[in-house]
Amino acid sequence: MNNRKIKDIKFGEECEQLFLSKFKNVIKNSDNINDEIDFKHKNKKIIYELKSRKYNFGDCPDWKVGYNKLVYGYKNYVLKGYDFYIYMLFYDGLRYWKFNKNEIDKKMCGYCERVDRGRIEKKYYFNIKRELFKKSKIYMKAPKPPDPFEKCLL
Repeated sequence: MNNRKIKDIKFGEECEQLFLSKFKNVIKNSDNINDEIDFKHKNKKIIYELKSRKYNFGDCPDWKVGYNKLVYGYKNYVLKGYDFYIYMLFYDGLRYWKFNKNEIDKKMCGYCERVDRGRIEKKYYFNIKRELFKKSKIYMKAPKPPDPFEKCLL
């Protein structure tokens, strides 16, 4: 695993801890870092997936969520009566989308590649339109890395 991926995983873990500190009735779904769904409610039939982004919410017209996450959540939880929320943590706040099968269609699916981790990573994603997300009432922001110029000028 390269240095960039290690940093991305640490960033995600830091954001998960922040999420758990703000959502008191939420617990980790499992200790497996590769689990499809991050969290579940302690007492209610609700699951949560948290995506942490190193951007502001308005930087893109839509946001990508792995096809595997939505399909897994739908088949294993929604069909059993659970509510399913996708939370996205940005530098400028927390947003969410409540899974609604009727709001997604095949035009919103497709392969996407990233090359910033030293190799090509290709994955199938749902593109969820920005306007479908709502601002969370719970205030939190993704931690920003320190400004290198401030660090050098100290």
